[in-house]
Amino acid sequence: MCIRDRYYRALGITGNEDKVFIKKAFMRVAQKYHPDKNPDNQDSIERFLDAKNAYENIMKFKGASDD
Repeated sequence: MCIRDRYYRALGITGNEDKVFIKKAFMRVAQKYHPDKNPDNQDSIERFLDAKNAYENIMKFKGASDD
């Protein structure tokens, strides 16, 4: 499995979406698993960090491909 596929799954997207949709997907996942909303839940913290990492890397990749 490609690491990019893992990033897409973390945000619940396919990878064909534009930057605006990707940001909305990230915000949805981030709000659901944010540590402030789920204190003492290690799984939520890990999912939040995975989503953050996925968003950053996808946007970096999308930014490089737009040039």
